[in-house]
Amino acid sequence: MSEAIRRFGPSYVESFRPVPHVREVLTRIRDCRTEAMGGREVACPECGHVHTVWNSCRDRHCPVCQGARREVWLEDRREELLPMHYMHVVFTLPDTLNPWVLGHQRKGYAALFRAAWDTLAAFAGKQGIQLGMTALLHTWGSQLAFHPHLHCIVPAGGRDLKTGRWKSLPWVRDGKGTSAFLFPVRALSAMFRAKYMAAFTSEVKLPEDERQKCFTQKWVVYAKEPSCGVEHTLEYIARYAYRVAISDRRIQDVTDGEVTFEWKDYRDGGTKKLMTLDGVEFLRRYATHVLPRGFFRIRHYGFLAPSNRDTLARMQQQLGAQPLQRKGTERRNWRTMAEERGIPIGLCQECKKACVVTIAVVPRIRSPDRMDTYADRMGAR
Repeated sequence: MSEAIRRFGPSYVESFRPVPHVREVLTRIRDCRTEAMGGREVACPECGHVHTVWNSCRDRHCPVCQGARREVWLEDRREELLPMHYMHVVFTLPDTLNPWVLGHQRKGYAALFRAAWDTLAAFAGKQGIQLGMTALLHTWGSQLAFHPHLHCIVPAGGRDLKTGRWKSLPWVRDGKGTSAFLFPVRALSAMFRAKYMAAFTSEVKLPEDERQKCFTQKWVVYAKEPSCGVEHTLEYIARYAYRVAISDRRIQDVTDGEVTFEWKDYRDGGTKKLMTLDGVEFLRRYATHVLPRGFFRIRHYGFLAPSNRDTLARMQQQLGAQPLQRKGTERRNWRTMAEERGIPIGLCQECKKACVVTIAVVPRIRSPDRMDTYADRMGAR
């Protein structure tokens, strides 16, 4: 990805004049783990090998900086698991709304979260329970086209509003499996459409013809059981947590004028194919998936919300699982997790016998050639 930004970034900026936040994100990804970010020289006390380790950008859109954050996030989710079936629900916006949501991203995405939770909470309320939901926002399709949708992982039951104890949904069978749906998807779709349009149009004024088109178009809500048991639930969730629009693994070739990447054709049974785009068009598509500054793309609701940790611990205890120990305000980091697991951090890659030590700090490069960022150039105009 960094190579594509280095080659086509200036042309993309000249053609589309992206906002400063997008330029900053592209600059960080371009410079990730290069001398532009600075680093440190390290030496192995065992074999004496010396090499330079460059700093990472840690941007949430960077395809190479998500591994540690994903592991920390999954460890937190592991503590919250309930010994029961989970359902996977996907709320998708119709393509009619794409230009409007792209032009009002913060409002459009916030309305998507709100409408999805309000829809599920309304159906759960009819069953006398409070649901829990972990929702993850994705804005891309396999071809990098703008395709906002929400992946929701929902336990098939909740807290009884009268007794406060766990209550499974009445059609969920004990033992070998569950029904193929959390709630009827057609009814979910109709309510989701009404709630999203109410939330979004209260913030953004749509022309009447566009509004009517949205109500006549079919909205898609997809729901199924994501795994064969709780032991596979985390593995399933991991496919969606901290995923970025495109990974470096999918990019097959970057030439002077084009980028070739791998994509899945779901209309052809998920067959993997290659697509070649003009380099500037490739960056334009990628840039549409840069989230607004400070916007949270992973959110928790109901009894899975951070404010309901005590409620979740009580339900885990009722179901025979290890109750949650940590408070919602306590946060892990990768170094602490590695120490708990006995994983050495900074192990020498040559001898594999000792951890390296820092012998010198390499400062960031401040020369005009390296730090003449897109944001700097645009600000000087």
